[in-house]
Amino acid sequence: MSNYGNYYGVPADKSYESGVVPVWLEVKERKVAGGTVDLTGVAAGTLIPLGIPVSLKTMGGEAKFLETYTVEAAVAASGTSLKIKPLNGIVPKAGMIVGKCDADGKAAKAVALSGTPSVSNGVYTFTITAGVLGELSKGDKLYIVSEAGENKVAVLPDGLSWRQIHVEAEGGKGTVAVVTKGQILGDRISAVPDFYKAAMPGITFEYETA
Repeated sequence: MSNYGNYYGVPADKSYESGVVPVWLEVKERKVAGGTVDLTGVAAGTLIPLGIPVSLKTMGGEAKFLETYTVEAAVAASGTSLKIKPLNGIVPKAGMIVGKCDADGKAAKAVALSGTPSVSNGVYTFTITAGVLGELSKGDKLYIVSEAGENKVAVLPDGLSWRQIHVEAEGGKGTVAVVTKGQILGDRISAVPDFYKAAMPGITFEYETA
């Protein structure tokens, strides 16, 4: 797979004269060594954008994209079907623990996804146990959480991914470099929640619009 430079494909809700758009204003510091990411299930030809929050604890170790998943259909307290769509194309997998977090990154309820989801138009449908996530509304955001259960906390990032990744073959491993200090144009990456930003004090988010 290929890593591209400090660019981001044109966002769907914006238009630019050029197909490549600068995103990083300045990169001051990166993790000494990057990490490996599991890209199982990500289709060949997928372009994973830069600026995704990443958890990377050891040099050259396993890196985790802290993807945001949007709830695509309301879930009642007794509901057993969860439909989610990844914000950046990171495929949700069995064993991944997700929950709806408050402004401080705390999830009242979190659950480990299980089984093989059905997939349609980029939406992944999982079967869940009734009540494990409580009621959810369409448009709610789910985040990666440290462990399943009640009153758990989100996994926090160590930085943002430096470059976008072009997936040349489905599955396997990829590599990611992680920026820990720098300036980035927040309008040109996917939305980053405030509790993630607070965990990355070395990164300044600049915005072109209010």
